Amino acid sequence: MKELDFTSVLDAFTSPILIARPILKDSFLEDIEVVYVNDSFRNSVSPEIAHCHKLSEFRDKLNNDVPWIDIGEKACHGIVCEPYTYYSELSHKWFRMQMKGTGDSLIVVSIEDITEEKNHAQKLKKTAYHDILTGLPNRSQFNEDFPAFIIKAEFNCTKIGVLLIDIDNMKNINDSKGHTAGDELLKKAAGTLEQFEKNGIATYRFGDDEFLVVIQNQSSIDSITNVSDTIFESFLMQNINVSGGIAVYPDDSKDQDELLRFTDIAMHSAKKDGKNQFQFFKPDMQRIFIQKLNLINKMTQAVLESKFTQVYQPQFDVKTGDLRGFEALIRWRDEELGNIPPSVFIPMAEECGLIIPIGSWVLNTAFYTLRRWQESYDFKGIISINLSPIQLKQPSIVYEIENLLSLYKIDPKTIEIEITEGIMIDNMNDAIEKMKQLKEIGFKISLDDFGTGYSSLSYLQMLPLDTLKIDKSFINDITSQNGIQANITNSIIMMVSKMGLDTIAEGVEHTDQYDLLKKFNCHIIQGFLCGKPMTLERCNSYLSGDKSALLSLKNE
Repeated sequence: MKELDFTSVLDAFTSPILIARPILKDSFLEDIEVVYVNDSFRNSVSPEIAHCHKLSEFRDKLNNDVPWIDIGEKACHGIVCEPYTYYSELSHKWFRMQMKGTGDSLIVVSIEDITEEKNHAQKLKKTAYHDILTGLPNRSQFNEDFPAFIIKAEFNCTKIGVLLIDIDNMKNINDSKGHTAGDELLKKAAGTLEQFEKNGIATYRFGDDEFLVVIQNQSSIDSITNVSDTIFESFLMQNINVSGGIAVYPDDSKDQDELLRFTDIAMHSAKKDGKNQFQFFKPDMQRIFIQKLNLINKMTQAVLESKFTQVYQPQFDVKTGDLRGFEALIRWRDEELGNIPPSVFIPMAEECGLIIPIGSWVLNTAFYTLRRWQESYDFKGIISINLSPIQLKQPSIVYEIENLLSLYKIDPKTIEIEITEGIMIDNMNDAIEKMKQLKEIGFKISLDDFGTGYSSLSYLQMLPLDTLKIDKSFINDITSQNGIQANITNSIIMMVSKMGLDTIAEGVEHTDQYDLLKKFNCHIIQGFLCGKPMTLERCNSYLSGDKSALLSLKNE
C-alpha cells in the first residue's frame, strides 16, 4: 500500500504511532484494523500488545477505560477529538493518545508517554498546595478541601470545629534569636499538629506563624472542646505558647469565609486576654471587633485631618511650690463618639501602627508650643513629652527628634522625654541605646508609670534616667492606715534620690497626700490637687500672669 512506503519515516519518530483503518459492517463501524505500528510503538509495549490486529483487542488487553472505538469512529468522520490521557496499569506510565483521520480511510493514532510531565505536574501541585518549610498543606489546599468537608457534615448532620492557631511572640523570637530559630519553632509546631492528622482532623499552615486545624465528624461543642483542649495541651508539653480562635460549623456560620473571619476574631480576643489560650467565637466578639475597626477608621481620618489636640498638665516643685513645667497630653474628640480617652485609642494606635504619625504630631506640637512659650512669656520651665515604645523602636526616632530641636532652636535641657515601662517587653538593649543617644544630646529622660508593669529597682541602674514618675496607683492609698503603700513609696523615693534621680508623684488629689509626699522628700507633684490638664489658651493666660487661669482642686 502507498501509505506503507513511509514506514522508514514513521520508524524515525520517537513517539509511538499506530496506523489503522475502519472495519465497516452495513455501513456501521464494527472495529478498527491495525495496519502498521512503528518501531517506537513496538518497543514501548509488550509483544502481546504490539501484535494486536484490532483496536478492540488493544482495548481488551490493556483493560482500561479508553474509548478506542468511539474516538476512532469520530476520527473516521473527520471529527477532531481532544487528546485522551490515561494511565497504563501494565507499564505504570501515563500516556496521551490522539486519533486523526487522514481523509483516505486511514486513522493515525499517536501515543505520547507523558509520565515525566505528569510527575512534574504533581510536584508543582504539591508545591502549590503545600508549605515548603513545614510540609503541611497550605491555605490553597484548605480552599480545595473545605467545601467537601461541609458536604460531608451536612450529609452526616455533624459539626466542624475550625481552629486558627497563632504562635505567641513570634516576632520577638525572630528578632532575638534569628529567623533560623523561628523556622525551627514553626517546624516543631507543625510536628505537634501532624500527630492529630487522623480521625477527621486536617491541619494546614495558613501563613506566617498561623496554623489551621479542621476538626470534623463532631457531634457537639463539647467534643470539639475536648479535641481543641488536647491540641492545646500538646503545645504546652512542647513549650510552645500559642493563642487560638475556634468557630463552629454550622452553629456560628455555614459560610467558609465567615467562619475564617470568626476564628481570627476569636484568636485576637485570646491574644488580648493574655495570650496562651484558645477561645470559642462569641457574637459579642464580632460586635467589639466592628467597633474597634470603626474606631481605627475614625482615628485614621483624624490623623489625616489633624483632629487631635494637645493639653498640658502642670508640675510643681514640692518644697517651693514653683512651676516646674508641663506634661504634654494628647486628646481626641470625635464628632459622633465624643471624647475618646487616650487609654482607649493609644493602645489601639500602637496595635495598628497609627502611633507613628500620631507620635510625630505630638512631638512637633510640643516642640512648637514650648518655643512659643519661651518667646512670648520667657518660659524657663520644661515640657515633658511621652514617647511610645513603638516609636522608640523606629530607627529614625533620634534623628527625628534632633531635627525638631534644630528646627525650633530649643535647648534640649528644657525637653523631658517620657518612656513607659513598655520598653521592658522586648529589645530593651536597642531602646536603652537610643535613650543614651537622647541623653547625650542633652534631653532629660523620665520613666513613666513606675511600678505598674515590668520594671524593678534593678532596671533603674541600666536606664539613663533623670526622673522617675511614681504611678497614681501607689499614691491613691498612700495615706491608708495600714501604711503599706506609704512605706513602699517612701522606700522608692529614698533609694531613687540616692541614685541622683528626681521623683514625680502622679495623681495627687488630696492635701494629706501632698503633705506626706513632702515629708518623704518627693521632688515634684503632678495631679488635680495642684493642676488639671489645661488647653493651650488657658496655659497662655496662666503663663502671662493670670494665676486664676490655673485649673486645680485648690481653686475650686
